[in-house]
Amino acid sequence: MIKPQNEFKSTQLPNHTVELNKADSIILTLRDKVEFLQNCMSISDVQHLQTYEEIFRILDYVGTLSQSIFDIQDELENEFMKKYKNSHLWTDHYEIIHKPYNVLKNRCYKMLDELDELYIECNGKHPSNWKP
Repeated sequence: MIKPQNEFKSTQLPNHTVELNKADSIILTLRDKVEFLQNCMSISDVQHLQTYEEIFRILDYVGTLSQSIFDIQDELENEFMKKYKNSHLWTDHYEIIHKPYNVLKNRCYKMLDELDELYIECNGKHPSNWKP
């Protein structure tokens, strides 16, 4: 289960637990699809584009969820500095808050890379959505 963490009660972090778990489930399904394509060692232009768009949609969804954390970043940092007066600790806390979002986004980026690598390996050229 993925859940954002916040030790400050006055600054409410949005609770995206349900949304992050839904995104995680979709990412796992997409991971299976990419692995299937890798095992077949075959991918068409249509398969690449459709899978790429599916991955990008979930990446955008998670990115949009994480935007709410960025929106309250200054408030959280001020509260943290008042309590601890140590900016190094703030960085650690900030990374903890963003971790559930970053883990999912990184999984998506990795799948996009693997999908492109598979396409190049199978077809000997870059995908049609690549810009030179």
